[in-house]
Amino acid sequence: MINVGIAGSLSAVNRHSYALNAIQNVQLTGTLDPLENKHNEKIIEQSDALIITDQGDHFFELAVRALRSAKHVYLYPSVVQSMNNVSQLIKLASEANVILKCGRTSQSGLNNLLNKLPDLKDMSMIDLQHEIRMEENNRTMQEIVLGDMELVADLIRARNTYIRAKGLNIVSVRPEIINARLEFDNGSAVNYYCNILGTQNLHHFTLACKDNILKYNILTKELTGWTLKRTGNLNENPIFIGNFQVEQADYLADDLRRFFNLIHSGPAFPSIYDNGFESFLLADRILEKVSKTLVQFA
Repeated sequence: MINVGIAGSLSAVNRHSYALNAIQNVQLTGTLDPLENKHNEKIIEQSDALIITDQGDHFFELAVRALRSAKHVYLYPSVVQSMNNVSQLIKLASEANVILKCGRTSQSGLNNLLNKLPDLKDMSMIDLQHEIRMEENNRTMQEIVLGDMELVADLIRARNTYIRAKGLNIVSVRPEIINARLEFDNGSAVNYYCNILGTQNLHHFTLACKDNILKYNILTKELTGWTLKRTGNLNENPIFIGNFQVEQADYLADDLRRFFNLIHSGPAFPSIYDNGFESFLLADRILEKVSKTLVQFA
């Protein structure tokens, strides 16, 4: 049995408590307020792992205290403000030989989709497009890019070797349109386009794999596949087209389940692809490039 404490707002605590109910051999120890040191010390002592859901210096310090107490920690990118913060937490987790995992900003998990996809080791290209109606957008560009890079990290488990990115701002001083190109050491590449001034909501990606082209609509959960059948029969259509509906996944329960599975698997410290910080690293690098190339619309 793994005892778990949760730090965050009432709504966040309730949402994560509900997700924990779907996971076996896990029980809630209590909730933490980062300002109540005496109360927190008792819960940290009684817990094997902490889930930290909100942002701010107090929550970051809570993560540091938990890791120094050799507790496993699950947190969100909002808790950290820079790669220096990430490096500090990873170092503490490694020294304490505990699991540190970064949760998802996006609510678009790909677990059920990945079960339907062919072997992705031969994937050569991803085209990811994301447009958001301006009047419906209440998120920052950083949150949007981070969520999209979580999808990229789900599909490509390789080291990033190159990023080129440009940004355009039209109605504010911050970028509203981003174009980026990412390349990885396994030979795959990603073309990324994000527009938060769109006329309609669009969110989809296209995968180019060996003998397959796959298009997935993240909003409708529809997967369309074009498969090349290598045949010597000239009268047979070599292209097979299939449409599939992907079942909606409970992304939070799945992500927490992976966290606890890492704990159960033993002391091996997870790679950056398993601990969830790869997407934060990609988003941070893209936005850094954009800040240097931002074009003011004239």
